[in-house]
Amino acid sequence: MKKIVRHNITDLPYSLHDAVVTGLEVLDDRLLMLFQYGFMSIGESYEQVWGKIEFERVDWDFSYIYLLEFPEGLCGNAGDFIGKKMGLLEFINQCPNIKFEIVDETYGYNQSKFDGYLWGDTVKECRIEIYHLGEMNYLIEE
Repeated sequence: MKKIVRHNITDLPYSLHDAVVTGLEVLDDRLLMLFQYGFMSIGESYEQVWGKIEFERVDWDFSYIYLLEFPEGLCGNAGDFIGKKMGLLEFINQCPNIKFEIVDETYGYNQSKFDGYLWGDTVKECRIEIYHLGEMNYLIEE
């Protein structure tokens, strides 16, 4: 049997773990993700950098947000939940000001997915799925 290896993505320049997203701006087929405190560089310096992320050529028909509420327990725990899936554009139009804390980031074929917590009147678990045919760019302030 022939073995083909799919390597994990290990060459990311920045980590979004614990980064807080404060806005999602739509610019035609681009999406800008705005951050409260920026994000961390990966490497020996582990510096915080200020900036935003740009997704090019977003396919809005395949970009979604998932919201999970845990009526009988705390977010992050296993158990019953009430969920909602909606188009990302619809969510952005309904909730222009957000506070989304990223816990995990996942990248695949034309997709970037972010899992974490959406802070508001109640805390909800949240996944943002962005389907994009273009690049994901880190726009760093100098």
